[in-house]
Amino acid sequence: MTPIGLKRGLRTPFVKMSKEFARLNAVKLSTRLIDAILEKQLVPADRIQHLIWGSVVADPNIYSIGREAVLGSKLDNRVEAYSVTRACATSLQAAANAVTYYQTFPGDASIALVGGVESFSTARPVITDEAAAFFQTMASKASVFQKLGAFIKTPFWKLMPTAPSAKEYSTGLTMGQHCEQMVKAFKVSRQRQDRLALASHQNAVKARPFLASQLVTIDGTAKDTLIRQDTSLQALGALAPVFDRSSAGTLTAGNSSPLTDGAAALFCISPSLERVVPPEAYLSDFEFVGVEPKDGLLMGPGKAMLRILQRRKLRWNEIDYVEFHEAFAGQVLCNIEAINSPVYRKNSYGIDYDAGTLDEARINSWGGSVAYGHPFGATGARMLNQAITYLMETKSRRALIGICTAGGLGGAALVERR
Repeated sequence: MTPIGLKRGLRTPFVKMSKEFARLNAVKLSTRLIDAILEKQLVPADRIQHLIWGSVVADPNIYSIGREAVLGSKLDNRVEAYSVTRACATSLQAAANAVTYYQTFPGDASIALVGGVESFSTARPVITDEAAAFFQTMASKASVFQKLGAFIKTPFWKLMPTAPSAKEYSTGLTMGQHCEQMVKAFKVSRQRQDRLALASHQNAVKARPFLASQLVTIDGTAKDTLIRQDTSLQALGALAPVFDRSSAGTLTAGNSSPLTDGAAALFCISPSLERVVPPEAYLSDFEFVGVEPKDGLLMGPGKAMLRILQRRKLRWNEIDYVEFHEAFAGQVLCNIEAINSPVYRKNSYGIDYDAGTLDEARINSWGGSVAYGHPFGATGARMLNQAITYLMETKSRRALIGICTAGGLGGAALVERR
């Protein structure tokens, strides 16, 4: 795999759903960010010829978030664009697509702007199956008596819209419920989850001075609003479980990532353009995997990261920066347990390679999604930008990021400086 150059972009602050960005839909968040990137002149604007953009919670009125992001921003309308979605790894997928393109067409002297967005605040409510059938009948050429029959047979409460479901279509359980199953199987305690959540906030606070220049001010909001500088183990321990409300439940609002609005982007640079636009780092490898959901819906990151290490003959102690997307603190800890278990690696991941032991204290040294928040379509780009910044600030060489996603999938990427 030919490493493809990366250059940091920018991101919006990440804010809680229905708060500061409540009136900004996915297109508006995207175009505000893209225009800020163009204003900063981070790269020659005329070299941006591709945009790959992602979102997960689709708005039926936005046919292509990628193309609308071009048409609504100050980008040249001739920039080609398309949309991607891979749940929580969506903008990592956008970067991987650009990397694959430039590996195939290294002579295309251009830049791809890649990233994604999520606006939970403006997510459209959905209608029930009964309501869909009712409205289809009303809009059809059915007779008056057929329409009257449908009206009589359909309870009025079935016509009311509901919030988009957070449940996995295939299992009927939410990701949080699946994670509760995982932490019970791996015997990951509530206290351990809360400690990781606290570390996420504390590390994000420490990282703020290094990351502040990557944030653009949107409607007066200039910084992430979900990072808790004053939280404590006592405060986290006082929160009630939210996915398993019995005494056995351990996942809380404090050790889970919140529903978040935000957008993030970075640049992928053609090999033939590197002398004009020098990369800050390179995406050297990436991997996407599937796992058996019943064995742990969110166990994909460990598998994807180990496959990269195996392919590159690298060990954990050769990686300078490791970030796991923190959908839940418990999910991260389960993946660490799996990574460090030769039996699990072989039986569940199909990997014999021994990359050494991953120390829990080494991960997410600049914080993770529990602290920053998690706009599904933007998290991958946030993590890539953060990894590049860490490598540059510490003058280190390698970063490895891993992301779990809905559906029993996972993604990972190796970022390196030369």
